[in-house]
Amino acid sequence: MVHSLIPMSVDIKTRIFENPARLVNAMELTCAIGMAYFQAGLELPEIEVGMTIKDFWSQTTPQIKGNARVKESLQHVIMNYIFKKGEVVEEDSVITLKLGYEFR
Repeated sequence: MVHSLIPMSVDIKTRIFENPARLVNAMELTCAIGMAYFQAGLELPEIEVGMTIKDFWSQTTPQIKGNARVKESLQHVIMNYIFKKGEVVEEDSVITLKLGYEFR
């Protein structure tokens, strides 16, 4: 149940507000990246539990940044994510990446 709220949160933050609200955790970030990959027409990116969120972000953002198919507000929140020290991919982030990719 909690996981299903994350895509709605990211959608609200990037669609409802004039200035997109920032993402607050790794689950929202991975969800947003999943959404962006779907919008760009790309396959779901590979993700591994235990890798740093910053490494995952670095591997995935080149395909998103400046991509005309990805909504500008979604790009904005992804590119301006504030990393937390020691933040790593957990099972929850893997789930929300897939939920973001499948969100309609």
